Amino acid sequence: MLSLGEAFEGKLVYFMTIEGAKFRRPVEPGDQLRIHVVKERHRSNVWKFRGEARVDGVVVAEATFSAMIMG
Repeated sequence: MLSLGEAFEGKLVYFMTIEGAKFRRPVEPGDQLRIHVVKERHRSNVWKFRGEARVDGVVVAEATFSAMIMG
């Protein structure tokens, strides 16, 4: 939420949908998981994002999801 700007700090996020989720390989204890999320679009207070989880630069999971940002 911080990357969307100060106007969104302290807002509530309600996840609505998860689409196209793919889990490519297991993440094990000791792996450093980095989650990269990009805003695709928004209309009113509903936002759509695309996210990837990476370990050592390799995509281990990905999904598109939408959320309602309230507050």
